[in-house]
Amino acid sequence: MSNKLNALDLAFLSLEKQSTPVNVASLTIFEIPKNYKGNFPLDLLAKLQSQVAKPPFNQKLSSVHSAALPSWELDTNFDIHHHVRHSALPLPGKLDDLLELTSRLHSQLLDRKRPLWEFHLIEGLEHNQFAMYLKMHHAVIDGMGGIELMENWFSLYADEEIKAPWACMPNHRKSRGFQLPGLLGKTSQLAGKIAANSKMVQGLSKMIIGQGLKAIGLDNNMSPVPFSAPHSMFNVPITGSRCFVVKTLSLTELEALGKQANATINDIILALCSGALRRYLMEKRALPNKSLIASVPVSVRQARDLGNQITYVMANLATDEPDTMTRLAMIGQSTQDAKRELADVSAAAATNFAFLAQGAVAVMNQLNISSIIPPAANIIISNVPGPRKPLYFGQAKLKATYPLSVLVDGQALNITVVSYCDVIGFGLMACSDIIPDVSLIANYIESGIDDIKGGIYLRNLMQEAKS
Repeated sequence: MSNKLNALDLAFLSLEKQSTPVNVASLTIFEIPKNYKGNFPLDLLAKLQSQVAKPPFNQKLSSVHSAALPSWELDTNFDIHHHVRHSALPLPGKLDDLLELTSRLHSQLLDRKRPLWEFHLIEGLEHNQFAMYLKMHHAVIDGMGGIELMENWFSLYADEEIKAPWACMPNHRKSRGFQLPGLLGKTSQLAGKIAANSKMVQGLSKMIIGQGLKAIGLDNNMSPVPFSAPHSMFNVPITGSRCFVVKTLSLTELEALGKQANATINDIILALCSGALRRYLMEKRALPNKSLIASVPVSVRQARDLGNQITYVMANLATDEPDTMTRLAMIGQSTQDAKRELADVSAAAATNFAFLAQGAVAVMNQLNISSIIPPAANIIISNVPGPRKPLYFGQAKLKATYPLSVLVDGQALNITVVSYCDVIGFGLMACSDIIPDVSLIANYIESGIDDIKGGIYLRNLMQEAKS
């Protein structure tokens, strides 16, 4: 991992305050091996604590309170016991008890004087299960980096050696290969850097100009412009209270729906979220006349490396449209246009565009003007594809995985989705003081499947009637 933080990493650091910890996490649930003699979670914990931490898990910020830009440096006083912890649920250990615990853990700031992560092994879950909660600062890792970490951490077979996540990150430093000698080599490297920076500046300028043309109506691209979202009950200053709920759906069923509706799996996910948000806001008599806009993270990861390699596209959720299938089509058109905007720009340009957007959000929050200026987006909805084959941690089989993401002032709700095998897990993180009944939204996501099925059925009936 490079010792330098990129611009987006720094933006995530600047967004953080007491009420808005910028933590991302994974909650994984495992089945204890049958006929295991002893306490499997405690035996596992002892094995994990004995493993040596590697970068980035043994690195901390070089400066915390100074004005200098921080970088990553080795923590010479690293203490594994500060980062690796044990918890036990009250019997009988319901899923709701686990979610309540992780909500509380996720609301707590990480200590910037130490490496920015925590690991909690949680026993006492019913059905002979236990859980693991791994929290990292968003400046350290993004969604696809988390999936790569999972693939290195877990294994495809139950008889493989147990590897702690902090001990199994591969060395991502690229081989330098053939290099030209002396001055010629340095000149070649400088020329390469100039060319790369020039391409980045051109791409970034293209993205900014494109947003400007859309804003004044000179581009018919259907993807929304940042900071054009309507104000909603989700876009208010938040407190540090968190509520995390989950919903598990069949990935195969959603893929089949996508084929029948001629839509991508990502569009189906956005449509389910859109329908749920529309229904929830209508019940609260708080649905804006203008459609909600979602900020959708997109991976631009090229090198297998930690740190953030993402950008954001804006998606029209069409929450002002009552018809389910029309709403799905509008979402699909919006996401297609957004992807076309990224097609001809470099990964560096896309990442720096995200930095500018996050930087603007950070400035708004620092000046406490988020209630005056239109939100950058009403909600962040992220879909991260995960492994399609069963995974194991030693002899324990991974049963479910759920993502926990970030809330910032002006965005009281985040929906992050991760697939695993034949299921897809929705993780809804909300500020409980603003949305105390976020479980309703999760339930409405599930019932939205029937809405899409009904829309497909009616469309087919109409087509048959015409023929």
